[in-house]
Amino acid sequence: MKLWNDLSLVQKVVVGVAILLVAIVLPEIAILIQFGGVEIAFGLILVSLTPAVNGLKLQYKKAKHTLWLAARSLQQSAFAKPPVFAVQATFCVAALCFTGSLMFALSFFMPAMLFNGVLV
Repeated sequence: MKLWNDLSLVQKVVVGVAILLVAIVLPEIAILIQFGGVEIAFGLILVSLTPAVNGLKLQYKKAKHTLWLAARSLQQSAFAKPPVFAVQATFCVAALCFTGSLMFALSFFMPAMLFNGVLV
């Protein structure tokens, strides 16, 4: 780790702004800067962010798993099989031809989805 005097101006500004922003949440940063220096204060900032980073990683893993499960469920469902699609399309086209209402025709997808276990 570099010492404060070895940092460039841009790095000093970034560290300073980070410390000022974190000082709102962690007031003990001021004491650490007085007794330990900027290096220890910035280290505490990084340590205090660890639970937040771990929480974000967990949320990312949950979202990734949920999307994988949804895609896998769609691939394995009876809805993705050609006979079921053919029956659903037939219901929809018949309803559209008889009624002329797209919303009513789309509602005919439901019986085919409910009885698709019989078809497969």
